[in-house]
Amino acid sequence: MRTYLRLYSGRLFLRPVLVVISFLFTWWPILGLGHPAGEFYHQASEAIQNNNLQQAESLLQQALKEYPAYAEAHHLLGLVQYQRTQDANIAIQALQQAVKLHPNFAQAHYDLGLLLLKQEHIQEAQQPLQQALTLYPGFWKARLTLAKIFDQTGSTDKAIQEYELVLKQEPLASDALFHLAYHLIQRKQNERAQDLLSRLTTHDLQHTEGWYLLGRLSEQDHQFEKAIAAYTHVLQNSPDHAEAHYNLGFLYQQQDQPQKAIEHFQRVTQLKPTDAEAYVNLGLLFVAEQQFDKAEEVYGKGLALLPDSMEAQFNMGAFYEFHKEDLQKAKHHYQMYLDLGGTDGRIQELMKE
Repeated sequence: MRTYLRLYSGRLFLRPVLVVISFLFTWWPILGLGHPAGEFYHQASEAIQNNNLQQAESLLQQALKEYPAYAEAHHLLGLVQYQRTQDANIAIQALQQAVKLHPNFAQAHYDLGLLLLKQEHIQEAQQPLQQALTLYPGFWKARLTLAKIFDQTGSTDKAIQEYELVLKQEPLASDALFHLAYHLIQRKQNERAQDLLSRLTTHDLQHTEGWYLLGRLSEQDHQFEKAIAAYTHVLQNSPDHAEAHYNLGFLYQQQDQPQKAIEHFQRVTQLKPTDAEAYVNLGLLFVAEQQFDKAEEVYGKGLALLPDSMEAQFNMGAFYEFHKEDLQKAKHHYQMYLDLGGTDGRIQELMKE
């Protein structure tokens, strides 16, 4: 029986890197409004603000006809085309042209890195991201993206180093707080991890996985009330978070609040009908509440999903022996328990009778 939930199945939870395009740039076109290309660029920016991307694309193409070496127009055109078509390849070509024409254009290097990640070109994406940081060391979003790449490629020490630097530049960067806390938990640095997660969840009340990780850490540190509060926040943000329901069910079971535990385990079985352990836990709770028919039903579902569980077979045997007084069925499950490697002496003697 699982006591503590598998933490993301032993892997770091990584939010996918998404290209979020903002058209409120601090980068100004190198051409003044007196130049036709500059005029077209300015009009395109206004069209973007009005959410008229088709018009913006046409205006940017006109700007490039007037001045083909207009790096900022290539950059903005690539972003507009991606926003319109979700075709990263077209946008990548435009951004590559932008950085070729304007090698010190940090934002274009960053956006190019994001689009390469969108295409899962992870190694190729590192170069423009690192270039963006070389040009602008305070570009914490580029540093955060690079840290996630190090995570995905197994360079954990480098990832931790980059997350630390991100937090020096942006102390409330949610993803950096979350991922650094995760790594610190793996390294048994729970006190600092809890500080980071408390900072995260205070700043970002909607960060579901931050609350979940805080709950897991609180469980491990035997701070059960704090864990319950954290999982409750998870469900406020994400009512169908099956693992938070499971962990709440377990905690309420341990605190002798069977009705609350039953509610959460039942919700797990609705959300994850193949979660055998939730059925087995429900069986234990129904037995404790003397609801034997319900216990038999959920035990049966759990065993159907997990027939090779020694503990489940043992529990089912004990259920039939002591609560249903059906020794034949009890022995069937006890035999399964023994065949799976069970060593309980009383059961061994019972099976000899």
